Amino acid sequence: MKETSKRTPLYAQVRDYVIDHIRSGKWRAGRKLPSETQLSKQFDVSRITIRSAMAKLVEEGIVYRVQGRGSYVGQYAGEKEPIRYAKPDLDKDGLHLVALILPKMRGNLMTRLTSGVEAGLDGSRYRILLMTTDYSQAKEEEKLREAVQAGAQGIIIYPSDGQTYNEGMLRLSLDRYPIVVLDRYLRGVETNCVCSDHYTGAYEATEQLLRQGHRRIAFVSPACAGTTSLEERLEGYRQALNDYGVIFDKSRVLERGEQEEIEAFLKDKTDLTALFGANEEIGLNAIRAAEKIGKAVPERMSVIFFDDYDHSGDARIPPTCITQQGERIGREAANRVLSLIEDPHQSRVMIRVPTRLIVRGSTAPVSEGID
Repeated sequence: MKETSKRTPLYAQVRDYVIDHIRSGKWRAGRKLPSETQLSKQFDVSRITIRSAMAKLVEEGIVYRVQGRGSYVGQYAGEKEPIRYAKPDLDKDGLHLVALILPKMRGNLMTRLTSGVEAGLDGSRYRILLMTTDYSQAKEEEKLREAVQAGAQGIIIYPSDGQTYNEGMLRLSLDRYPIVVLDRYLRGVETNCVCSDHYTGAYEATEQLLRQGHRRIAFVSPACAGTTSLEERLEGYRQALNDYGVIFDKSRVLERGEQEEIEAFLKDKTDLTALFGANEEIGLNAIRAAEKIGKAVPERMSVIFFDDYDHSGDARIPPTCITQQGERIGREAANRVLSLIEDPHQSRVMIRVPTRLIVRGSTAPVSEGID
């Protein structure tokens, strides 16, 4: 036994150790492997040897790497088969499926995204398989697997909030499955992405308030960390303040969006004259919160927010907002996924779609005596 070990190259011993743990079920798909430093100490070998073993495992599709995060179990998925891509027979007659996975199927943006994808697929042999996740990452993984099992030849997905990467999407992307991500990209993972220009949209929203004389402006959002679209909106807000000579005050950033929480925030920050909401729900909650504590909109509190809603121009307080071009985003995503189905080995791209500022009645110049 000792002689066999001596004749086996050190990197192969490490490789066999990893494979044995996977085959035995000790390490399941998606499990992070020990670091190179840990393995080099365990086997008393150099990190170069460990890297050679990892490179071989990656080449074999057993392990995959995420930049800045480490190595993970890939191909072996325990009791479940891994998600893998097989290029469709494009000469086969009949219709094929493209899965559209959304967090919900309500609201102006989601409706327009769906219309855009449908329009982009019109004239092709592909039709939508619509699935929703209710913002659950567990359901998202489930829907990805169901889409592949249903025979979808491509996937367009709007991920849940707060992700740096999604295990299923990562495996599909590494497998060159035709997948296009909407709204935000996944850090450390090269994916095809179609999204709004969140940074510029947020900059323009903040600039609109600054041009009206506001200097004490709040930013209200869900938790930003891990959701690149929200991170970019916060950065656009910050940069606009900087460009107009306003010092960024972290205490004016609230990363919670319920009406009661916004009410408490506005009661505490009595000097605020304007608020930028990172999405429609937060913006509407902010208007209700401000009015409930006696700050009339827009007379004593200007409110602007990302996204629009149907018939908003007829609202009691028509909102000033940044609107996303949902139909165009959907069309671009459909065109991209069709192109990837034809050639899955294309270079990955990010497509940014401009936003538009719509000025209505929820913002106004600072009133005398307020700022």
